[in-house]
Amino acid sequence: MADDAVVNLRQKYVDDPRIACQYGVKCYQKSQVHLQKYKHPPPKRPLQDRKQPPSKRLKKTLDDEEKPPPAASPARPKSPPILSKDKELSRPDLGRTDKDFNVKQFIKEKFLMEMPEDFYEFWELCKSLNAKHPEEALKEFGLALVGPYDVLADKFSDVPEQPQENYLLHWRFYHDPPECQTVLKGDEKTGYHLGYFRDDPQKPPVFLVANEANNNGQFTVMGDNIFASVNLYLEAFKKGFDPFKKMKLPQLQRGLKEKAQQLQLNLEAKPQQVRDRNRQIVARTFNKIGMVVPYNKKTEVGYRELTLSNKELQKLLDNIQAALPDQRLSLLSELQGLLTNVTIATDECDFGAGIELGLNILAHGVDCLNRTISQCLAINYRLIQREEFAKIIESHMDNRRRGPDLSII
Repeated sequence: MADDAVVNLRQKYVDDPRIACQYGVKCYQKSQVHLQKYKHPPPKRPLQDRKQPPSKRLKKTLDDEEKPPPAASPARPKSPPILSKDKELSRPDLGRTDKDFNVKQFIKEKFLMEMPEDFYEFWELCKSLNAKHPEEALKEFGLALVGPYDVLADKFSDVPEQPQENYLLHWRFYHDPPECQTVLKGDEKTGYHLGYFRDDPQKPPVFLVANEANNNGQFTVMGDNIFASVNLYLEAFKKGFDPFKKMKLPQLQRGLKEKAQQLQLNLEAKPQQVRDRNRQIVARTFNKIGMVVPYNKKTEVGYRELTLSNKELQKLLDNIQAALPDQRLSLLSELQGLLTNVTIATDECDFGAGIELGLNILAHGVDCLNRTISQCLAINYRLIQREEFAKIIESHMDNRRRGPDLSII
């Protein structure tokens, strides 16, 4: 009952239309005029099982001696986190998709995201290279257009309709956070892929990222448009191309750069938009991209640091991953204290703590905490009005897959 009351207070604060008081829980005002105009977050509760109170100071940098670790997190588990297993995609008889439809609307409805204009302009460039199969225009250079590009390639035209959750799994790699939407795949041995990354599902992507899913959960920023990403890919990997491919490379890059210039697109890896976003990062996540969530520095509402250090968290998750099934329960019990404190943070409107944990466990790759990460991320995404991300992570963790072929077609 006490927990339910706290949840109600938290939700009441989130839904309250009044202005958030800049002093938060530290506010001393008692006047009715002030209370009628401003809202105040629930009072802080003492965190459990901590050796010393952690600072609320933002983690702008990682310890150089600490490798990017992981983390874990559910919303409010009463017992050790439940292990989860992958399952086959559900394919009920839902009829067939239309033969002709509005491509942009279809992508928005099925993938829950709108794609930027450079996404469509790049498709036009690929059509000029391979009119019959634009998705294969970069095949000899090790890239294929996938994900939402399959809609433009008519692969979703007049085919069996699928449940919404299946579309959210289409070319979603093992470590991909909900913020990432894959559009290009590369070397199947490494699981290399490129995707658009956005902090808010209702806003345009900030940049594109690359990841080798079979190696780790770390992502690399690859410019703020797909022309920059492909150009950077070609620059980085052209040393490995055979002589015949190298002969064709200058022509491809020349056409790509000319098109980018016409569209006034920047080909830098980290243009101003990326640098501006770096200043908004609330916490450095283990996927190397960082987390941007609503946070009020004056009231310190929106985020708090985790109660385990990076090294402690890394070691705990490593041990969970390496443990035999009968040994995992005791290790999961160790995780419970951290999860309880994350729940308290959520109750007190520090939603970023749970999101940080959820994103970090994705980067770590431990394979037995999928339900935990789903619970933790989904509730906190919803509380900061990122419903689309919540739906994506729930679908992904319900059927988290490895391997080279992640298409639902």
